[in-house]
Amino acid sequence: MGNLKIGSMVTIVDEKDAMKNQIGAVVYYDEKRDKILVRFGGQQQLYYTLNQLEEYR
Repeated sequence: MGNLKIGSMVTIVDEKDAMKNQIGAVVYYDEKRDKILVRFGGQQQLYYTLNQLEEYR
C-alpha cells in the first residue's frame, strides 16, 4: 500500500480510467488482491492498484 493509509486522500492518475483526476479517500486495503478501495463522495467506491493513485496534496 506504499505510503498510503486508511483515510489518505488520493487522486486517480490512470489516464485510461473514467475517474481520472478525481479525488477520493482510501477506505480499505485488500491484501490478498493487493488493491486499494477508494471512495468518492458519498457512496461510489472503486478498487485501484498503487500505481493508479497519487497522494493528494
